[in-house]
Amino acid sequence: MIQQQLQVADNSSLCDVPLEACEACCGSSPAARSFINGVFPSLLNRACSEYLEDAGREQAGARRAQQLRDITEAAIVDELSVTRVRVPACDVFVRCLDDSAMTRRAIASVLEQQTITINVHLILCHAAARPLREAYEEVWNVQIHELDTLGGFFRAVHELAPRACSDFIAMQDGTAVSFPNRMTNAVSELERTGGDFVGSPMLAAGGEVGASEVSDCFDATIPWPTLVFRRNTFIDLGGFADRNGDQDVELLYRAKRLDRSIQILPIASVQYHGDWQPPCVGEVPEYEERFHSLRHHAIDYPRSDVCCDVVLPVFKQVKFAQAAIESVIEQEGSESIVHLIDDSSPEETHELFRYWGSHRRVRLYRNTENIGQYASFNNASEFFETDLVAVQDSDDISLPHRLSTSGNLLRLCDADFFGGTIERFGDESLIQRDFGDDRIRKSFHAHGNFATYFVMNPTACFRVSMFRRLGGYTDFGGRKYKAGLDSEFMSRAYYSGERFAISSEIVTQYRVHDQAATRNKDTGFGTQRRKVARDECFRRQKFYQRNEFDPKVFGAITRNRGITQRVT
Repeated sequence: MIQQQLQVADNSSLCDVPLEACEACCGSSPAARSFINGVFPSLLNRACSEYLEDAGREQAGARRAQQLRDITEAAIVDELSVTRVRVPACDVFVRCLDDSAMTRRAIASVLEQQTITINVHLILCHAAARPLREAYEEVWNVQIHELDTLGGFFRAVHELAPRACSDFIAMQDGTAVSFPNRMTNAVSELERTGGDFVGSPMLAAGGEVGASEVSDCFDATIPWPTLVFRRNTFIDLGGFADRNGDQDVELLYRAKRLDRSIQILPIASVQYHGDWQPPCVGEVPEYEERFHSLRHHAIDYPRSDVCCDVVLPVFKQVKFAQAAIESVIEQEGSESIVHLIDDSSPEETHELFRYWGSHRRVRLYRNTENIGQYASFNNASEFFETDLVAVQDSDDISLPHRLSTSGNLLRLCDADFFGGTIERFGDESLIQRDFGDDRIRKSFHAHGNFATYFVMNPTACFRVSMFRRLGGYTDFGGRKYKAGLDSEFMSRAYYSGERFAISSEIVTQYRVHDQAATRNKDTGFGTQRRKVARDECFRRQKFYQRNEFDPKVFGAITRNRGITQRVT
């Protein structure tokens, strides 16, 4: 592998690690972010240094060796030096057909997983499995579920997913044994890559059952007893579809249609004791997207009415504010309380306030001086009336289902912070120039060093309790530095262990225009203020990665109190 990276011919002197040590190391839990194995960056870094010491090397090869040495050094210094270690967790659903020795061995293989906290759900699919209740009902991390009222293993996983304790779900068959590091490796891979699903080959009596990339052909590609996935992704997809026997195939096929990340580990993680019979696939499903979602093609989950506060500061761009307010007032399946704030705008807002002043769900405020949208949000937080709060820029449009989608996904996933997908609209010439035909931008799962701006802020919705627990948005040391505070907030939330619910559904229309905060001459991309904010975000991210910290210390929720005055 070192020879491949350096693009050199066979040269055993570049690495003196015995083959047995390599194989043992590759089978261990991933530790690095940029490299799947934590030791390899050090080995490659040393090989590059030795390569560069040879004065006879040609220039092109030396340049590549120098680049690789820089990359590996960054991986070692910036990533492997992280001292904070958070033990991962996973809920494992075990299909139990009987109380045989094989079934108990399968359960034991799950309970004995290494370096991970496991919550086991025994799905008793047959009366012959009922003796397992007495055997495991007093084990602290085992829950037992009778299938009589649930109707099939996949349906049971679907129904029980919202009751899981962790962010990850694994499926386990009672005739299979999971290798000791299966769950750790799978969860580590999902966290390392920000992926949604991961599977692997599987050993069986007839030989290895392969795992291949999910294609446009509707076929079984990954054996379901190896699957591990994010609970949030599963619920956002609507769970399993109402099909007969090929629910796992359809789930992955639907996930691929929405560009969900599906990873495949190269080494088998499960030993199946028997002859594996892949599922017989049914008719190829036909999909019709709704706002970049296919949830309606699945069984899905019942929705509840949502109550949510919305903070909407106005500074300039008053001409867009009316439509923005209407969009969050007229929400389906939810009731919003809108906190409309005049952030000492140079444009007249009296007519806007007069129009909305009598609405029973609109609260009015004026700032005595301009402090920016995030400090205004902090000040409004003492007036929140519900358990949830959403961000609303005065030039954007919330789609009618936004708050319902946000609140219900937070509830079903027991999450704290929602992020969805935006659709660009507005100045067509700017859109075509900068984005071409790419109209949407998605939130994604934070991973590695991609943990600053990973939630599209115009879609953000979170629990009020989390916002206050974190101390609100920060302050970068001066009111002229108003950019990047959203990035710092989500990074601080991530490293504080808050749980995120990421959706592929378009919930907000993001207006593209030349006076937007990301484009104007004061705070737009490329400005000095934006650069200062970006550098401070990265500095804090590295600090959060390496240290236990009190998130409230970095918040500024009370720093500008008194500037925002309630208008009655």
